[in-house]
Amino acid sequence: MAHETINKPLYVRIQEYIADLILSGKLSPETKIQSEREFSDDLGVSRMTVRKALTELVNEGLLERRHGSGTYVAKPKVTYQAQEMVRYIDAMKLRNISTNSQSLEFDEIVASRRLSDILHIEIGDPIYRICLLRLANRVPVILERIFFPCARFPDLHEWDLEKSSIIDLITDAYNIKLGPVSQTIEAVTATDTVAQQLRVEEGFPLLMLVKIFYNAESKEPIVFAQDYLRSDYARIETHVDL
Repeated sequence: MAHETINKPLYVRIQEYIADLILSGKLSPETKIQSEREFSDDLGVSRMTVRKALTELVNEGLLERRHGSGTYVAKPKVTYQAQEMVRYIDAMKLRNISTNSQSLEFDEIVASRRLSDILHIEIGDPIYRICLLRLANRVPVILERIFFPCARFPDLHEWDLEKSSIIDLITDAYNIKLGPVSQTIEAVTATDTVAQQLRVEEGFPLLMLVKIFYNAESKEPIVFAQDYLRSDYARIETHVDL
């Protein structure tokens, strides 16, 4: 075993040493670690070797680099199943995470060509556009942008959207039987507007979840949602049966 350790590249041994400090709790989340120069002096190795070890730990998600500030121990991520992402509030409560929401926008717009194609409505039809900020333990983690055709969801403003999930609203308030939900996940960075609403820096890495909700009876798309999830907060897990 000792022979295996000796044969490992030096950067790997440093990587495992720092990882052990993190995983054992000796370095707690949000702790700023030593600089490359300090590690280099303490361990008696080159800065290039230290840099490679730290880069590997960043790639593993154990460390994160903050521009102009340094390198920190990353906060542990919450793992969600892909199917849970259509019910954020329920998924958080199952993990004993305190949740609350803030309504940032509620206005009426007209359907663009893209929205009309997605929702099978006419260009220019009125649509409710809603923007909700979901917080986990008081930290903003998810920004939801949801589009409801006004004709299908009259008087939507009368409902408390901060306390409802999209699914509960559709099924309970409007008595619509939901069919499948189409969901795609894409890595993006925060634009200026999204960054302000999600309270992160512009360019912050996010996961964008695009969802289309379908009526079980008519098979027609009824709601379109575009959600932005902080990539430092959660990871999404899927299972594939072969």
